[in-house]
Amino acid sequence: MGRSLKRVIAVTMVTCIVFLPEVFAQNVDQADNGTSLCSRPALFDCPGGARQTLRDRGVNIDARLTQFSQGVLDGDGSKSWQYGGKGDLIVNLDMSKLGLWRGFSVNVHQEWIYGEDANNPGNGELFPFNTALAYPRLGGSDSETALTLRQQFGDSTSLSFGKFNMLSVAAKKPLAGGGGLDTFMNIGLAAPISGVTPPYLFGFIGVHKIENAAFTLMVYDPRNSQDQEVIKNPFSEGTTTSISATFPVKVADNKGFYSVRGVYSSKSGFDLNLIPALLDIPPESESLLAKKGYWYLSAAAQQYLYHTPGNPDAGWGLFLEAAASDGNPNPLKWHFLVGLGGQGLHPGRPQDRWGVGYFKYGLSKKLVDGLATIGNTIPFDPSFFIRDEQGVEIFYNLHVTPWLRITADLQRVKPHEQGRPDVTVGAVRAQIRF
Repeated sequence: MGRSLKRVIAVTMVTCIVFLPEVFAQNVDQADNGTSLCSRPALFDCPGGARQTLRDRGVNIDARLTQFSQGVLDGDGSKSWQYGGKGDLIVNLDMSKLGLWRGFSVNVHQEWIYGEDANNPGNGELFPFNTALAYPRLGGSDSETALTLRQQFGDSTSLSFGKFNMLSVAAKKPLAGGGGLDTFMNIGLAAPISGVTPPYLFGFIGVHKIENAAFTLMVYDPRNSQDQEVIKNPFSEGTTTSISATFPVKVADNKGFYSVRGVYSSKSGFDLNLIPALLDIPPESESLLAKKGYWYLSAAAQQYLYHTPGNPDAGWGLFLEAAASDGNPNPLKWHFLVGLGGQGLHPGRPQDRWGVGYFKYGLSKKLVDGLATIGNTIPFDPSFFIRDEQGVEIFYNLHVTPWLRITADLQRVKPHEQGRPDVTVGAVRAQIRF
């Protein structure tokens, strides 16, 4: 724990030592004009600077480095803390300012991972404790590029095409989500798992807004587009269609967002009813055990209970989500999550972010029973005896400057392996926006 935590502190302190003296060299007039280092939205972003010039010409750049020190405090598995980090470079090109037609834009998101993570310490957990460092690593790579093209039609309709980083989509939720970089770390809360949407998606997303609702249509390849085969031969194994509607609602003058979603895919998956047959069937015949098609339904709410004075888009509130699927071939039958979170828990700290949440994911009974059947016929292996996974997480994200945030995080998880004790995981996270 000591060494990895010191790395986070060291990198953060070096940044502060190098750049914070500039704060005291600025005169009052400069600070009033927003050029003070502590008031910049990013470390190298100031009025009249190069970043502002690029934005005026249609090139918007967001670069950040997020460091983690995380480890198991209680439960099975390794107790050594791990140090790792993630770099994100996001470039958005407003093509109308660059000489093309109005409403057309291009977005590129490049991400890199370095170091170690605490996602597989050997304690029987199903879902990653650290979402940000789980992806793209779980797909076999420590770097990944997402590229999307977007056409805006007036103020109400847009159509996007390309390879989407779905953690970035999850990060835009006002109360929950965060993509593991700003708020919750456990993927059960940071980017809820559905079993029907891959972390990197190749396809189309259309959005249409009316006065009291926003509708989203997604048509995409059901496979993870980290696999180059998805880009070379899209939709060769089926198509997934998702339709959702979000309704803005005010309760006691506080904003709220309520949504429903339905998904159907034509992709084939392993028929979980036939898991016991794996004991006898030859490997070349496993394709006969496929089941075609699956569905998924969800409902979610994000309701503000408090708004920061003078800022109706900031505050804190309640979030919840409930979902169900066919449970075959989807190994997840249902999930439920609920919590409180947002900004400004203390009036004197309006930019700090905080949250506390609970999640539970129900595994398909066909999967649970099938694995138990196999487990009872072979030498004992605890991984064949599973249950639902649930946990709680609490975090506090300290706003040091607009470009520097430090987070403390604590999780308590009941792993999906039946014989495993509950696990407590702690973490410190530091993020610098350049």
